[in-house]
Amino acid sequence: MLIPHGWMKLFADALAGTVPGMGRMGLEPAYPLAVYIALLELVGGTLLALGYLTRLVAIQVIGFMVVAAFYVHLGNGFLWIKGGYEYPLFWGIVALAILFRGGGPLSVDRLIGKEF
Repeated sequence: MLIPHGWMKLFADALAGTVPGMGRMGLEPAYPLAVYIALLELVGGTLLALGYLTRLVAIQVIGFMVVAAFYVHLGNGFLWIKGGYEYPLFWGIVALAILFRGGGPLSVDRLIGKEF
């Protein structure tokens, strides 16, 4: 689910809407942060799916989702359909589980013999 969000931000001009929104919320510098988040979603999501650099990516996703849930969406309540924090909280918890568990037996990390 992270990959299409990153793809959209980078290649469907969603940065044009993301950057001003981040600036209004006081998340500065907005443009570099928006690009970082888009790359984290696209590249990091791909790395998580492959199980490569799993824990390194998971900890970054946790940080991103904490900000998304409790800084960006908290004021909208819980339900995601109302712009609430349900979705980023869920993905933050999933990333936390990945951080503790690692990539698993079929991960690239395991295949190369190094858990990141």
